[in-house]
Amino acid sequence: MLYISVKNLTSYLKVAILVFITASFFGCTSTSLRKCESFCVVHSNFLESVWNQGHAKASIISQDGGFSYKIHGGSIWCFGDTFRGTRDNAGSPHFAGGAVSCAVAQLSEVENLPPVLLFFTDQDGQVAQAIDFLPGESWNRYRIWPLSGIYVNGRSYIYYSLIELTGKGMWDFGNASSGLAYSTQPLNIHKRIQTPEGWCFPVAPAAIVMTNDWIYLFDVDKRHGRQGLWLSRVRPTEIENPDGYQFYCGQGPSFDPDKNEEVLFLKNIYGQVSVAWNEYLNKYIFASSSDILHPRKIRFYSAENPFGPWKQACAITVPKYRQGKKVKLVYCSYFHPELFRDNGRVMNLTFSLLLEDAGFDVNNEMVEVEIQRLKPSEKIGEK
Repeated sequence: MLYISVKNLTSYLKVAILVFITASFFGCTSTSLRKCESFCVVHSNFLESVWNQGHAKASIISQDGGFSYKIHGGSIWCFGDTFRGTRDNAGSPHFAGGAVSCAVAQLSEVENLPPVLLFFTDQDGQVAQAIDFLPGESWNRYRIWPLSGIYVNGRSYIYYSLIELTGKGMWDFGNASSGLAYSTQPLNIHKRIQTPEGWCFPVAPAAIVMTNDWIYLFDVDKRHGRQGLWLSRVRPTEIENPDGYQFYCGQGPSFDPDKNEEVLFLKNIYGQVSVAWNEYLNKYIFASSSDILHPRKIRFYSAENPFGPWKQACAITVPKYRQGKKVKLVYCSYFHPELFRDNGRVMNLTFSLLLEDAGFDVNNEMVEVEIQRLKPSEKIGEK
């Protein structure tokens, strides 16, 4: 069936991105202490699968992704591959109705964790595709995956990748390009922005943060033979203008509108990342996963500014078995600042899983991470 072949393709793409990793591990000086430059992890509370009655109401069986961004009165959550069907009383999945590759949901009130989300659905009440195809594109050849989003200028924006299927084999696909879509009603179809030059944008951000003056965008990519994190920025008023973006080209920091001048911002970063402001630390925090050499690690950095410098990473480890299966890979680790407690002393993240022999029955999970500020004498490298 179509939705099964799609799942294979998308799962293999995420793993394929990691297979060619040759760089060395860049983790903490002492991972067992779980210390960073400015804080340590006191406790990690894994909250099981995020699947609940909100998913069931929208006929969702499984999905991955799950970044969120704040809107007035709540937040919007965006997911990638989302498979339709039902679960019986025993919790067993019954796939039916195919899949969508970009789903959005709204969170207005939090009563429990993981929270119950209200999904954007079609007239039949089933989860619906949130970013549609342009003329000449179709589900038979393309997928649209959300990258990250932001609410600004009274609009909800979602950056996305257009994935092209080039054949029927598991490796027959590629990233056609990236673009930007918007909606004035966040829980709705997002319209793809087109300029006279087309729909492509010069950025594909995995994470976004906004200061008073700038939107900072973090791309994970291999460019100019170097793998890692690439930084760009844009004025909020220029977000819909592909020519309005500036690219990091050195310490200072220095930015240039010419993308050919860009330099690598942070090396040896793979997969997806998440960046958020933490009031408790009075710093920005950065989460990264998908290191194939340490496939169950989620790592943290901290910095006083989005442009860094980002200080030393520490890690938490996802248990070896989740949802009754062995964990092969952790990816899509995303902060949810709207769920932080005690001004960020307790942080909430979701993450996606590749499980051994799980088939298509796997969902995101949530973890609460309790942290503690370090005194100068307690920081790594100091006696």
